[in-house]
Order: sequence, then C-alpha cells, then structure tokens
Amino acid sequence: MIDISNLPLYSKVILIIGFTIGIVSFVLVMRYPIILILMKLSPDYREFIKKTLERSKAKNRS
Repeated sequence: MIDISNLPLYSKVILIIGFTIGIVSFVLVMRYPIILILMKLSPDYREFIKKTLERSKAKNRS
C-alpha cells in the first residue's frame, strides 16, 4: 500500500489527476447503462426522462 502522506507534491498531483480522469471516463462510458438501470428501478425517473426527451424534441423542431 502506498503511503500518500510521504509522496512528494508532484506525485500527489499526478495521482489525483489520474484518479479524476479514471472516474470521469467511467462515468462517461457507463452513463447510458446507469440511466437504463435507474429507469428500470424508478417509475418517477422514467417519467422525468420521457418529459425531458419530449421537451428537447419540441425545441429541436422549432
């Protein structure tokens, strides 16, 4: 296990940037499966998504 408190500042910054990029890329890749799981579990969320899609379609038409 790495003891983060003993690392130099430069290494801490690189480590934090790496974890941030990893988390962001995970969220971007898993965005649609997460939405589908939430829609399956929550009827309220499903209705919210339907209304949002209808609004965005209406904006694109006008």
